[in-house]
Amino acid sequence: MMVDWASSSEIVRIPWNRTSAAMERAAAVLRCEAGDSVYRCGEASLYWYRIVNGAVRKCMLSADGHRQVVDFLLPENLFGFAEHGMHRFSAEALSPSTLIARYPRRDAERLVECDPQVSRWLRRQALDSISRLQARALILGRTGALARVSAFLLDWAERSGSARSDVISLPMSRYDIADYVCMAVETVCRALTVLREHQVIALCATRSLRICDRCALERAKEGGQPPPLRHNPSRDSASRSGVGCP
Repeated sequence: MMVDWASSSEIVRIPWNRTSAAMERAAAVLRCEAGDSVYRCGEASLYWYRIVNGAVRKCMLSADGHRQVVDFLLPENLFGFAEHGMHRFSAEALSPSTLIARYPRRDAERLVECDPQVSRWLRRQALDSISRLQARALILGRTGALARVSAFLLDWAERSGSARSDVISLPMSRYDIADYVCMAVETVCRALTVLREHQVIALCATRSLRICDRCALERAKEGGQPPPLRHNPSRDSASRSGVGCP
């Protein structure tokens, strides 16, 4: 479903905490549901977008229908920049009740030129985007499914502010993760199951997990093997029920 910014009654105003009041005055904020399209590949780039709450995936479909997820975006991430005035990727809401602020591109560009505070904020956003792309390149450079999935979980824990916590919230599906790390979803599920069975992680719910052994997850990221498997009847039962990959 494509978000209808013009006719929606959900448009609200929110404080702009990171840049200037002038930037906030140019914004419209809309509530999106999971799966809603913010913009599509091939559309003209007329706006910039900032996530206020929730999460967004940036992806593209190839000619044969294969989808590739190139980025996951979280609150305060700015997106929607496009070369030659046209979007090369699509952006879709991941989480229910995702709030996205939209800024007319030309107005935002003028503010960047005349407002040093906005300019500094945009520079930080650009550097953060480059950092995310480099992190993904390192993930894809890992050999083996276990290494890629482990690298993804550690990177996501850091991005989502869970680097010092055990619990990670995953707004994306297993299919999204598979398309992000360029593997089949069954392969991602098997890797998660291996990590769970070796008590490196524990699944709290469909979209959240707990890191039980961060050192073991770091070793798995570098191609090492998880700790020896210890027999646990309840874990064996969970494995047979398929909770490793909802």
